Amino acid sequence: MLHLTKYSDSSAVVHTIDSLHGRKSYFVRGLKSGRKSTAMFHPLNILDIISYDSPKSSLSSLKEWTPVASFDSIRSNIYKSTIAMFISEVIFRSIRNEDADSSLSDWLCGAVARLESTDGPVANFHLWFLASFCTRMGFRPDGAIEPQGIFNPWEEDLFLLIMKSTFEETMSLELSSSRRNAFSKKMLQYLSYHIGCEINARSLDVLHEVLA
Repeated sequence: MLHLTKYSDSSAVVHTIDSLHGRKSYFVRGLKSGRKSTAMFHPLNILDIISYDSPKSSLSSLKEWTPVASFDSIRSNIYKSTIAMFISEVIFRSIRNEDADSSLSDWLCGAVARLESTDGPVANFHLWFLASFCTRMGFRPDGAIEPQGIFNPWEEDLFLLIMKSTFEETMSLELSSSRRNAFSKKMLQYLSYHIGCEINARSLDVLHEVLA
């Protein structure tokens, strides 16, 4: 689950990514009745769905949806929930095609599970995600980082350090809030350059305030 666009008080368009359809949007009705509420569609939630096509609409419609797992930690922890909001926006603005990619879907599900299960500090989680996501998308730097000029020397060193560090080592890096935020912005510029589309992740400002 990446994003929810309200259509009316009782309906919305749900934007998702999965192994069968890649990036895909669904129309959902009846959000006021019973379990059919927007709470089920929080950022990065993983759902099993049943959908159907209508000849009157270009969008498939959701008939049933069931959570695959209970992500209580992500929903209850303000740091994790804000990180999830940021990550879902990055994916939403980065992946536009409808080509199936089961390995990408599996990797994203694994990243969500890792965020949920992490007990220690998570302030660097989005840095690990951005660097790992670039690698998964085929943009891992090989030698000099291209294009030159995006990163200053310490940001370039940090990027390369995260690339060769374990997840636990990245989580334990001591970074100030300002440096963490500056590096995140540069990583979005780097990703934008390689996908050919500007990623304006407005949730980064919210994340910066929460982690400050």
